[in-house]
Amino acid sequence: DNHMDRRVISIMFMDIAGFTRISEELEPDQLIALTTDYMQAMCDVIVNHNGTLDKFIGDCIMALWNAPRHLKHHEQAAVGAALDMQARLVRLHNRWVLEGIPTIRFRIGINTDTVLVGNFGCEYRINYTVLGDGVNLASRLEAANKPFGTVALVAETTRNNSLSAFAFRKVGAITVPGKAEVLTVFEPLYRTAAAPQR
Repeated sequence: DNHMDRRVISIMFMDIAGFTRISEELEPDQLIALTTDYMQAMCDVIVNHNGTLDKFIGDCIMALWNAPRHLKHHEQAAVGAALDMQARLVRLHNRWVLEGIPTIRFRIGINTDTVLVGNFGCEYRINYTVLGDGVNLASRLEAANKPFGTVALVAETTRNNSLSAFAFRKVGAITVPGKAEVLTVFEPLYRTAAAPQR
């Protein structure tokens, strides 16, 4: 049965930039090798930071923090994962270059908001997932990296609850269709001395 509760969580969307072009240029076995390496490495980081893998949407990974398990400082865990993903991709690139595999870029968006979490679906299939405007904003943040030329963007709520552990740069503002307010977005830069290491 469908059952969802309201909870404040941190939501991440991450997507490979230019994946359609990459998939057209590579042979099928090369594409499978690249995406398998990439997905495994990024999912390892998410799990190591106590995140929950929600779903794969093509080459996009959607992850959650503070659901289903309660997690203190979930905003910091999500931001830490975003920084570690960038470091992990550099290590992948170093190996891929030696193997003749092309390098890739990705984009990450993180938002913290009150959303519906729980089981949702129909009689044929039910998934544990999240619903709400806060989920849509996380996806918008991921896409906003392209015009800003950034790798990761976080919402102001995520940044405000992570200031004790990370340094951020104010990037600019975005508008969300159907919303009147303009939202300020931030780029996570590096850990501070207070940040937990993994």
